[in-house]
Amino acid sequence: MNVSPDFTPPIKLMKPYFLLTSFFYMLSMMWLFFINPQSPLDDFSIIAWVHLYMLGFVMMAIFSAMAQLGPVVTEAKHHNVYVFKYIWIFLTLGLSLMLVGFYINLNFLLYGGALVLVAMSIYIVEFFLTLKNARRKTTITTAMKMSNLFLLLGIINGLVMALGFNSYLDIAPHSLLKAHTFGLVVGFVTLLIMGISIILVPMFGFSKRISDDEFAKSFYTLCVGVILMLASPLFLTAQLEFASYALTIIAILLYFFQLLKMTKSRKKVVHDIWAKSIYVGFGSFIASFLLYIVYLISQDAEILKVASWIMLVGFFGFLIIGNLYKIIPFLLWFEIYSPLIEEQNVPMLHELLPSKLPTLQFIFSTIGLILSSFGLLIKEPIIFYAGATSLLFGAIFFALTVYKIFARNL
Repeated sequence: MNVSPDFTPPIKLMKPYFLLTSFFYMLSMMWLFFINPQSPLDDFSIIAWVHLYMLGFVMMAIFSAMAQLGPVVTEAKHHNVYVFKYIWIFLTLGLSLMLVGFYINLNFLLYGGALVLVAMSIYIVEFFLTLKNARRKTTITTAMKMSNLFLLLGIINGLVMALGFNSYLDIAPHSLLKAHTFGLVVGFVTLLIMGISIILVPMFGFSKRISDDEFAKSFYTLCVGVILMLASPLFLTAQLEFASYALTIIAILLYFFQLLKMTKSRKKVVHDIWAKSIYVGFGSFIASFLLYIVYLISQDAEILKVASWIMLVGFFGFLIIGNLYKIIPFLLWFEIYSPLIEEQNVPMLHELLPSKLPTLQFIFSTIGLILSSFGLLIKEPIIFYAGATSLLFGAIFFALTVYKIFARNL
């Protein structure tokens, strides 16, 4: 990859995204104390928390990372990088209105969803225009395109559900829930993580990257699985859902085989904060993956709840935070300090990261994940809230880490 300043947006432009990512993660952990962990998954308080976590934390983190990584991977300049001045504003306002909709008035779901759609549409259009002039076109760039297409379809699906909840459309909104969730969580987030990890794991983990043909096996299998799930509400057939689950399981198994192959090729093993976060993240993914299979067999909603919790907080949370500990210092160093190498002493990359705060974050978040998951599994709210307390401390340490990195260097 050609890492050039021409391909990356100014760090000051992306600073609000990184800060908001840490803020919404902390807010999400605070919000846990205002929900009942024993509520069913279709309870609006649970759905509101999921949207706060996914749109505020996960999506803001993905926007911040992809604004940097997308053009670098494809070796193409942003078509219009300054649209990122506005995306976070639309996303934050849209999320705020959606939360009002979940708790106070369902009509606000439409207004909030429309603003979220505007934010996503700006991001997707700019991303596709950037990829149009890409010098490198690989399976990973195709995965980025497909993930953005699934993002758009998932958001539109969510707006249709909001219209149904407000009786503007004569549909059963819950009939679209699987397609909405699957399109966004599997089609967008998981597919994007798969593609990006093929780049970041070799880069940060000192291992060899697998070939495009190898990644294509898991990528295309997952895409077909997601497409079948998105089509299932139109045909109302359980067979499509079953085929979607089967293909997704096959795709995930293929991906883990590829990940294991890259891990075994490591030239050296460094157990830094990034590596530890990756261990917990992918360990969580394996645990949630197995629990999802148990759910498909047993149809036990409580198992589904635990599996989803471990996926969101364990897999998405640790993977995002761990990679931000690498991405943010690198971007700051690359833009601010690399031009000064021949003029003065410049700090090393690891010196831009506070020494103790990330470790504290990792410890408290790991303990919190274990306790909260166990509390959900045995249906004991006290243990769940004990875990939520630990997660909140971890979130505070993460927010302080991000703030201090920028305060010291920008």
